[in-house]
Amino acid sequence: MRLHHKVDVFTDLILDIQFSLKLWWALWCISKEKKTKSKFTDGEITSNLKEIFKPCPDNPRIIMDENSCDSVLFYGADQQGNSLFVKMNHRGYRITESALQVTLSDGRVYVLPDYPHTVVMDGTGQKWSASGLKIELLEPRRRWRITYNGLLRNQCFDDALSDDNVEHIRLNFIFIGNSSFEWPGDWSTRLHAAALAHEPWKGPDWMHKIKLLDYTGFDQWGSAIGQVTFKDSTASALYLRGFCQRRWGKHEFDQFHRTVTFLGVAASGAMYCLGVSRSKNSFSHMRFGHVNNTNETQSKVDWTDLTMEDFEKQGDYVPANYRIKFRANAVEYDAVINHTGSEAINYYNGQPWRWAVSIRNLHIKLNGSKGAGLMIVCYPHRTGPNEMKVPTARIQHLKRPETLMHRDNFVLHFADKQCQNESVVGGKGCSLAILTSIKTDDFVIPRGFCVTNFALERQLEHDKQLRDMITDIVDVGCTIGRNKKEEDLKNCCEKTVSVVQNTPVEEHVKQAILDALKKLESYDEMNGGETNTANNRYAVRSSAIGEDSEETSAAGQNSTYLGVHTADGVIESVAKCWASLYSYQSVEYRRQNGLPLKACMGVCVQKMVNAEAAGVMFTRHPTTGDPSSIIITANYGLGETVVSGTVEPDTLTIRRKWDNTLAVSATVLGSKEHKISLSDDGVMMNNLSEGETRKISISDAIALRVAEIGLHLESFFGSARDVEWAVVDEQIYLLQARPITTINAWTDFELTHELDSGVPADVDLMTFANVGEVLPRPVCPLSITTILRVLNMSVGLKSFDIAVCGQVVTTPEVHMTAVRKLGVAGIKQVVHEIINMFKWAWINERIVKEATKVYHKYELNANEFQTAHELYNVINKKYAEIFLLGMYHTHTSRVSVCYQMLAMSLLTAKSNDITPEHIADIAVLLSSCTNVIGTEVPIALSKIAVCIRRCGKAKDFVKVEPANATDWLKSNCPAAAEELLAFYDMHGHRCVQEMDFISEPWILEPDTIISTIQSLVTSIEENYVCKTLSVQETIASLKTPMPSVTKWFLQKVIPLSRKAVTRREMTKNFAVFAIHKMRMAYRRLGILMVKENYIPDENLIFFLTNYEIARLLNSHHNPLIVRKALRRRKIYHQASKVEYPEFCTGMPMPIQTFDIALYKNSTKVEGTAVCGGSIMARACVITDLSEAKSIQHGDILITHCTDIGWSPYFPLLGGIVTELGGLISHGAVVAREYGLPCIVGAKHATQVFQTGN
Repeated sequence: MRLHHKVDVFTDLILDIQFSLKLWWALWCISKEKKTKSKFTDGEITSNLKEIFKPCPDNPRIIMDENSCDSVLFYGADQQGNSLFVKMNHRGYRITESALQVTLSDGRVYVLPDYPHTVVMDGTGQKWSASGLKIELLEPRRRWRITYNGLLRNQCFDDALSDDNVEHIRLNFIFIGNSSFEWPGDWSTRLHAAALAHEPWKGPDWMHKIKLLDYTGFDQWGSAIGQVTFKDSTASALYLRGFCQRRWGKHEFDQFHRTVTFLGVAASGAMYCLGVSRSKNSFSHMRFGHVNNTNETQSKVDWTDLTMEDFEKQGDYVPANYRIKFRANAVEYDAVINHTGSEAINYYNGQPWRWAVSIRNLHIKLNGSKGAGLMIVCYPHRTGPNEMKVPTARIQHLKRPETLMHRDNFVLHFADKQCQNESVVGGKGCSLAILTSIKTDDFVIPRGFCVTNFALERQLEHDKQLRDMITDIVDVGCTIGRNKKEEDLKNCCEKTVSVVQNTPVEEHVKQAILDALKKLESYDEMNGGETNTANNRYAVRSSAIGEDSEETSAAGQNSTYLGVHTADGVIESVAKCWASLYSYQSVEYRRQNGLPLKACMGVCVQKMVNAEAAGVMFTRHPTTGDPSSIIITANYGLGETVVSGTVEPDTLTIRRKWDNTLAVSATVLGSKEHKISLSDDGVMMNNLSEGETRKISISDAIALRVAEIGLHLESFFGSARDVEWAVVDEQIYLLQARPITTINAWTDFELTHELDSGVPADVDLMTFANVGEVLPRPVCPLSITTILRVLNMSVGLKSFDIAVCGQVVTTPEVHMTAVRKLGVAGIKQVVHEIINMFKWAWINERIVKEATKVYHKYELNANEFQTAHELYNVINKKYAEIFLLGMYHTHTSRVSVCYQMLAMSLLTAKSNDITPEHIADIAVLLSSCTNVIGTEVPIALSKIAVCIRRCGKAKDFVKVEPANATDWLKSNCPAAAEELLAFYDMHGHRCVQEMDFISEPWILEPDTIISTIQSLVTSIEENYVCKTLSVQETIASLKTPMPSVTKWFLQKVIPLSRKAVTRREMTKNFAVFAIHKMRMAYRRLGILMVKENYIPDENLIFFLTNYEIARLLNSHHNPLIVRKALRRRKIYHQASKVEYPEFCTGMPMPIQTFDIALYKNSTKVEGTAVCGGSIMARACVITDLSEAKSIQHGDILITHCTDIGWSPYFPLLGGIVTELGGLISHGAVVAREYGLPCIVGAKHATQVFQTGN
């Protein structure tokens, strides 16, 4: 026994040594390979800019075979018990697997109605769309949209499979991602090496195992913001923090043994992903993971004690207080995991089932911080239920031919496969051709043909007058709002319509139409007449390119003619349809949707059926999208009365269960009074009999058959349909089937939050201080996706609070939360930060010189460019300089704050708190800064006013309209005009909200400046420049007692602090100047995009994201993006009225109402005095700069906040009160220069006081 024991110990020792050697060698090899790859990476600035303007593409992957897979997964959770889990896999042969789980804080758990089955056949080929679940990539590696509008099963009941537990739910979520981890490129070197070391090394080929992972992708931490809308139309907003995972490549079911993944979202803000996997051919023991730290940085997990052995027998069960330890970036983590008490949700993948996925919600604790989590266990399916048969026989894969066609093909019959090409025959013709191709006895498509868009092109080629008139429409339509008016476009359209419809159809086209008509008639003769169709009665319908598509319906924009009974009548109707393409309503529709004004069109010519009854069916409720309600409207005769809305039709509601069983649930008798029928001359209107008006126009049996056809079409097209139908002698005819375009329409909630920066942790303190002054209003989407992506704010020491916020923010509670979240800085870190402060100050002057060089070299003359695409590319390249100027301004701001913090620390060294006397002394310390850009504005305007007074023209100048003021000064006071032009050259790029592209600076909107000068010329002439105090005078005026050594230090610090303020404002001016150059370039880009029909309005460019502009320019035209921008513009103006608290913990929520009664009996509103003084004067309450004209000389301005846009009014003021602001805010700096009493941080002052108080 002893011998065997010694042998075992010796064997274990040998194995340990062998493993250690293998681990060391694997570490060296993997590290060497990664270093080789890192040599070819871009620099920091270049990579940052690429991430913003050229994000990594996330294109759909080609699925090579049945063992390949392309998948996407989302998980998000909050601390109240709400969570979202979404996963979709695309496999070969158009098989899609989808899983959805919504858990709510009240215990409800919703899953897809087919649960636990996940497999569906995807007949559409659309990416990330199956079972009503749609996942849309909005911007690569940054934003996704997740929507679901359909039935979900509530799992919280005992009988979860009962139909009573299935209800209509709508989900609308935006996932906002942060930086991503590449897989396997960013897999921890140590964990990768450990996985290699666990494998047997049989020969020199072991290194090939490094590349055995033949599935790749990325993981991304982020936020999911959205709404859950229930069947009663109530909605719950969810703000979740979580995770996105993309994978693609080989995924053979029989090669995987088991994968266990843990996801966790802690209240502290930390999030983790940990996993262990075992497969047959690659790694038998593979561990992986990464962490989103509390400071929103990401780190790889390089060690964990998580092992697969814990789950070999227990499966998806988690024992109580299960503990996982791991390490990331030298930080130790301890995760304690417990299940929530609810059962795991099990899904099955494959057809037949070959893979099982178990999902279990968890309670977690991460380093003591509570949170929510998820456990995902994947393993081969061997026992239990086998499979659910998918009805593949009825699903025909939709393939639209993209064939090269001869341009002399002027006519295509519906049965011709080439007629399924929308770009040739238009949307309506394509739809009818596809319906004709469906092999079924359930319905019939009346025979017909399409006049192709080549016929219209031929018509235009042979008539120069028509071409010129269409060119005029394009030219006028592209200059509305600049050189032309809408009335000009109407006149052009009316003339063009008249000429087009009266111009004879070109002979070759005419003959092709006649031949097609003869072919239809000969077919009828050969077959004894087509059953139930009216002899020689045709419907001639317009079929524009893009009409009746998923993006645009264009319903009613172009013409339709019914009951045409002669060949000449058909040809005449074709010409009228062509003409309707250039009617004002059709042209304006295309212009408003960013579609080409010079468009193409096909025309459908179809045999008519003499319908007994007809109508429209929506396969889902048209307003809510509820799939359990199929709505059918019907009337006697032709369906035109229903489509046009000339009668109130009968309405039948068909109840549809999740398994597609149908039943009539409600019928509503319409007050129909007449019908349209075919006649010898075409169509005629007939009154209904009293019996007909009292009876539903179709039987329940017909309604159920129509609804069954609707299910067939939904399955065929892969989306909800709006179907026109008719019935004759129990035979159902389909006349049209178009998408319902409103099912997945964007909600206002989505548009409001789409460009959010993400969901903060529940303990995160956020503030609008300082930033709220620079950007007091909502920022346009273009600025959010460019300039604002480089902004970042943080809150630290109490002296920093006063400098930035104007009040103490770091309370003991906030401090303790920060300690728990971020830990306590060690001596080494503190010393490092102090050294950095000295280093920043030392190089500050050099940084300003570098900024000055960039500023003088920055040029962007947008007027040189004549195409939108060329200008857009140049604009993106110019962001490198703005990136540098932003970095320089950040540096000088940091140094300025450091000096102020140092001065404040010296002043308050012997005090435990900051008193009002301290703040008054601090204001004195920070005064008398020279050459500050912001203070030069009022001085310059005062000089102009003085110049006008000296000319003796003051009274005349006050009467001049601001728009004519510059020309008036040139004629009447040239010296003042010269001063004004010099002012524009120096400061014309400044304004309120000056960091936002949508804002109009003074050079573009000079009314503010002119109005101020007009006020100044009539006021008493004064010297508004405050006397500059020397350093000695400043120290002598301080009231705080201090020793001599403190005064000596202050003598050294004050000049440096004043100089730092000057440098800070100088670099800010440089950055604003560059942003203005970019603003002018975007304005020019907007003009070019209107000229090229991409957008209807040049200012709409500010409501597009940078990525959307690229999509428009690269994909020619996209009406969905244009309509989204138009809606954003409406929401932007609504959002401008919403207020948020200056400080908030967790997700910022709007201020609902302010109860002024709380201040009814009060005599004061408190704030922080940043410039001391005493004054009594009229209050002037202004909430928007546009109201500033009401300021009178000597007023005390009370407003939300101020920035440089307010500078022109400072010479008129006697004092300033702002609700936002701190010692370094613009209002405080300028007020100190002018000696104006100034209070900041006076909450609700604009609501408590009124003008005139």
